[in-house]
Amino acid sequence: MNTEVVTANTESVTGKITRLTEWFRAHQPCTIATSGGIDSMLLAFVASQIDDGEFMVVHSTSAAVPSADAQRVADYARRYHWNLKIITSNEIENSDYKANPVNRCYYCKSSLFEKMTGLEAGHLVTGTNLDDLGDYRPGLIAARENNVLQPYVELEIDKRMIRQIASHFGLDDLKDLPASPCLASRIETGIAINQQDLQVVDNVETFIKQQLNTDVVRFRIRHQQHEIQLSPAVCQNLDEQKKLALIDGVTRLLTPALARLPVTVTSYKQGSAFVGVKNVGG
Repeated sequence: MNTEVVTANTESVTGKITRLTEWFRAHQPCTIATSGGIDSMLLAFVASQIDDGEFMVVHSTSAAVPSADAQRVADYARRYHWNLKIITSNEIENSDYKANPVNRCYYCKSSLFEKMTGLEAGHLVTGTNLDDLGDYRPGLIAARENNVLQPYVELEIDKRMIRQIASHFGLDDLKDLPASPCLASRIETGIAINQQDLQVVDNVETFIKQQLNTDVVRFRIRHQQHEIQLSPAVCQNLDEQKKLALIDGVTRLLTPALARLPVTVTSYKQGSAFVGVKNVGG
């Protein structure tokens, strides 16, 4: 083992933690938007370690939030004594959001930040990290319009470093947590968003995770067919009989309208529900 490399990595992690802590001390009071994913959860955890800090953690309940994520936020809030505020952003009531255009996330985040601003609890903070800047994320436009602060970006912290910081704190349930975007991301661009379909997606993905003991699952509602997306390794290990049994179990969870289309099993592809020109202009 190269001791010098290990030491350097350890110093880098502790250095980032120190800078994050200093950043929060300089930006009090603040309101941290916490989805239940590793990025925002770790951000809230670091802030909660500061004695007498003025921080509010905000979680928005919505049909588009995976049930496991909402439970994770509640568990951490109890364990680490967060000042947690549960809000409802009501993005589902926005006709632009419901139409599910390619920039749907812009309308969702705009609703969230409007609600957070109304709390009048200081700076708005999100867990956007350095890697996110290279993806198509219309929500970043809403963040800019609402003067949202992004400490990970300011301190040049990427996803790899976030996982290392979580490991440093012994947050084993976070450090290997796979990405968990909102359930609306499973519905192909142009298909209207409704609460019933979002609930179906959550139910199906929970069912598949239990059946296959895997965390990487996407159930995508599409125009021509629906897709069960699994990691390449899991997908490869499913023979035809197991695939058919899985499809049968999933089909039983679908609404009559969704059950009209066939269901297939394929490998996971990030962002594969996006269709059309990704115009980041709003």
